[in-house]
Amino acid sequence: MSTSSPTSAAAPSAAPVAWGARAVWLPGAAVVTWWIWELSHHWAALVEYRFGWIVVMLAAYLAWERWPTRPVARPGERTGWALLLGVVGMVLVLLAELYRIGLARTPTQAMLFSLGGAAFVVAHLLALTGWERTRHFLFPVLFFFVAVPIPKIVWSPVVFGLQSLVTFLNVEALNLLGIPAVQQAHVIRLPNTTVGVDEACSGVRSLQSSIMAALFIGDLTLRRAGWKVFFLFAGVALAVVGNFGRSLYLSLTAHRAGAEALKAVHDSAGWSVLLFTAAGIAALAWAVTRLEARLQAQATSRPAA
Repeated sequence: MSTSSPTSAAAPSAAPVAWGARAVWLPGAAVVTWWIWELSHHWAALVEYRFGWIVVMLAAYLAWERWPTRPVARPGERTGWALLLGVVGMVLVLLAELYRIGLARTPTQAMLFSLGGAAFVVAHLLALTGWERTRHFLFPVLFFFVAVPIPKIVWSPVVFGLQSLVTFLNVEALNLLGIPAVQQAHVIRLPNTTVGVDEACSGVRSLQSSIMAALFIGDLTLRRAGWKVFFLFAGVALAVVGNFGRSLYLSLTAHRAGAEALKAVHDSAGWSVLLFTAAGIAALAWAVTRLEARLQAQATSRPAA
């Protein structure tokens, strides 16, 4: 006569339960995969967004780094908000697909799709885990927008503004150095030649890299939101300063050796800005982290009134 324990009788149902718990995550995983696949076409077509796959890896690392400290899940906590966000997300994705079929893949279509995909992912998290855990993982989802192409209605004013700023600063610096220079739109007119500040020379690519690095490093190393915002703006300022130095160096080279000499130093100057920005952000992260820790230590050691 054989007997069976309650544990052994329940064992066969454990695997289906585990698979069922994992299966509820499939809709969100499918949307994320579709989102990345859709954006990969833009990353391949637009030089300014070739770093898109790096953003994917960094966002995944940010989510993985948050996993050990995740709050307790509370499924069904805000079902109404989750349903609303899910519907809004599906509508935006549908509009983006209609836009793509009717016209083409454009930055506006990519932004529509990304807003819809992000809304659906957040809704999925909210429905399955509750608000606290959703908020815990919200930054990696938002960080993904660093790799989303910006619509021309926003992109063009930013680029033109950077071109005008860099051109103006160069003309002022050259005049201070005793070199006659006049600004004509985005062109610097020198006594013997002219130097144009095009989109690539406006610093928009180094600005994108600085924003990505500042957001990523700031989230990993800083605790308070105020310091993270300060670090972001400091990274943007570093990018502007670095590109101003690059443009000034190219203008001085053109003044001394002619416009033909720019071809030999143009690429090396661009790499120099990249190294300057990377080193500056690393040094800034070290300094701001130490400052935040020192202020925190002073606040905790201060006796209560």
